[in-house]
Amino acid sequence: MKIRIQNSGITAEAREGESLLLSFARLGIILSAPCGGRGHCGKCMVRVLEGQVTADICDESGWVRACRAIPISDLVIACPENYVLGGNEVSCNIPHKGKVLVRAAVALDIGTTTVSAKLIDLDTEGPTRASVVIDTISELNDQRVFGADVMSRIGMARQGRTAELFALINRQAERILESFRKRWDIRQIERLSVSGNTTMLHLFLNVDPSGMGEAPFTPVFLNEREVTGESLSLSVDRVIILPSISAFVGGDITAGLAVLDILHSSGPSLLIDIGTNGEMALFNSGKILCSSAAAGPCFEGAEITNGMGGIRGAISGVELVDSGIQITTIGNVTPRGICGSGLIDAVAVMLKQGIVDETGFMDYDPEGYTLAPGVSIINRDIRQFQLAKSAILSGIRILCRNGGLDPGDVENVYIAGGLGFFINRENAVVSGLFPKEFLEKITVSGNLSLQGAEETITSKEFLEKCKKIISCCSVIDLSKDPAFMDEFAENMMF
Repeated sequence: MKIRIQNSGITAEAREGESLLLSFARLGIILSAPCGGRGHCGKCMVRVLEGQVTADICDESGWVRACRAIPISDLVIACPENYVLGGNEVSCNIPHKGKVLVRAAVALDIGTTTVSAKLIDLDTEGPTRASVVIDTISELNDQRVFGADVMSRIGMARQGRTAELFALINRQAERILESFRKRWDIRQIERLSVSGNTTMLHLFLNVDPSGMGEAPFTPVFLNEREVTGESLSLSVDRVIILPSISAFVGGDITAGLAVLDILHSSGPSLLIDIGTNGEMALFNSGKILCSSAAAGPCFEGAEITNGMGGIRGAISGVELVDSGIQITTIGNVTPRGICGSGLIDAVAVMLKQGIVDETGFMDYDPEGYTLAPGVSIINRDIRQFQLAKSAILSGIRILCRNGGLDPGDVENVYIAGGLGFFINRENAVVSGLFPKEFLEKITVSGNLSLQGAEETITSKEFLEKCKKIISCCSVIDLSKDPAFMDEFAENMMF
């Protein structure tokens, strides 16, 4: 059976019993599906103009959930607003247009939500790292059709779908490489260095991460790996995978700690990478305690009514002004939804206005607190935020306690990841995401994982620094700490 997208020239072939969502994904048409195709979130809706589906019922206008609908005839689908063909480029920067590249490498950070890459000129000998970065690309991770968080991806792997997850990220990586080659007329990319959480690195190498889906949460590998590009069907000579610390403290944290040169910090220092997992590492007196708090996909825009990733059109900031509220969007364009930093700000603003009380009850219009036309916060969104912020805050307090510290003893707090680009420090404290003692100690550090992948290429010592850091690490399993649930219950309050 054939599926044709109206006015696009695109036709997909549907396999028997396969949902529209997966039929599209095989062709490289990526629909948002934060719930992992379980039919809960309703964000993969498409409109059937001609033909019939089963397993889901079209409404009177023909709208149906792509994750549930299975074609039983040829279909014509209205082009959905939220689809992406061949990648969803979030940002692209060409600061050295016209430069001729002879030798090049690529640094790649594979996040659960976002995939980011830098093109590096291997012949440049500038005084700073920035001088060798020629181009950047950032896209939403194509694997999101299988769910918004790490556990959704692991769950799919446990159902025997590792090869499909690998195919999606492999095709996306090759597409990014090809984009760089075409823009810069590069004959060959010599090296590709890859950072990311442990699950993403497994899937990048087509290694089944199922062992991390249940206790004792065992990864297949943690050490750095080097393979040929040919073994992964990638058009590069060599591929280097950064080492991880544990099943849920990955190469992204290793990279971040190494970039910060954490072992030479002057005092107790904490690195927090907030995504679908709140990965964190506390350095004190030569030792590093690491942990991961299951924050869920709230800060990535999933499970939030009008949530979206940190891409163009997302509300990234909300502030109180004399006339009410003022919003900021990524790209300064018309708002399409709200991302994690915007959600933090919105919750803080509602707390300041007394719209949300200390229990999280939202005393407002049932249709929600309107930030912009079509973008509102409802009570369910507040509950999702409470669960996520409580997990992060509880993890921070437990980690400090195990390190013999109070939160006020921490001298440096580094916020990494996509959220770190836009986060408002005051609102992060007001909303209860961070302890109040952190307010003046927070440094927004951006994508340290990608910077670590870059330094793997530009510095011969970087991987050795990563190994030394890992040798100093111990992992705290929050689920086994008897104090965690008490902390979690207490920190649900604002």
